[in-house]
Amino acid sequence: MTLGINTCFAVKRWTRPDDILRIVGEELGLQVCQLSVDNVPLADPRSAESREYVRRFAATCDTAGVELDSIFTGLAAYSTSLLLDDDEDARNAAEAWYESLIVLGGIAGVRSVGGHIGALSVPTASDPARRERAMDELRDRMLRLSQRAENEGLATLLFENMAVSREPGSVRENALALEGSLATASVPWQLCFDVGHPVAMASRDDDDALAPWFETRWKTNPMLQLQYSRPDADMHAGFDETDPAVGVNPTRVAAALAEGEWPNSSLFIEVMPAHEMRDDAVVPMLRRTVDVWTEVLA
Repeated sequence: MTLGINTCFAVKRWTRPDDILRIVGEELGLQVCQLSVDNVPLADPRSAESREYVRRFAATCDTAGVELDSIFTGLAAYSTSLLLDDDEDARNAAEAWYESLIVLGGIAGVRSVGGHIGALSVPTASDPARRERAMDELRDRMLRLSQRAENEGLATLLFENMAVSREPGSVRENALALEGSLATASVPWQLCFDVGHPVAMASRDDDDALAPWFETRWKTNPMLQLQYSRPDADMHAGFDETDPAVGVNPTRVAAALAEGEWPNSSLFIEVMPAHEMRDDAVVPMLRRTVDVWTEVLA
């Protein structure tokens, strides 16, 4: 297993690829990263400026000796309903947006792109017939995107288990069903398993909300994102000053990885420092988080 980091930590603090990758490689001692779309100009993968930024980021990765593994949707995209918007024109625009993200992946030469795929509105989620139609259409769109990903040379596309029940994949059974429904995809849709989200959705008396996910046999070994959350709070916090008895427990996660035989899974720290956090406190917090995970994964 390889430990890396999502570059969301750099949003609005460090924008130049060389500054971000100096932190990743030199200050955190990591050799793999996942680029967040939030880092590209205006968080918009469709622009010529974003394509140029990704070219520079990939070239800087080569210079810095840091592997660019994947590109992830980010928080700006998560603020939208993407492929599940109630409006058809908006869904078509979201599919074009995703195609642009796939093109960025091809430009950068990464293995995977993806993350958040969409959110059902409250009215659609509450109506079984509307929900079924929406999910059937989502599957068709995801299959088309997999064809584009094959053309761009990607190995997988990513769908994330979110922390809201109206978002596909948030519940283990739904994530498993979604993966199974995409078995004919030209490029596999791979679960990006955020360990904080099941914990955030769990009741406070749930001893181990992550266990069922690790016990499941997935068609494609999931990618993992590592962030601290606790019940009722999707925090994306670091692991330097947290209570593992209440939220995500790194020791338990490492043991479950070993027992679940996920030896080829990539792991990315996905910590989003608060905007009001002191700038000089961010990297030390990330360093301590890296140390925690390095120790339990050893």
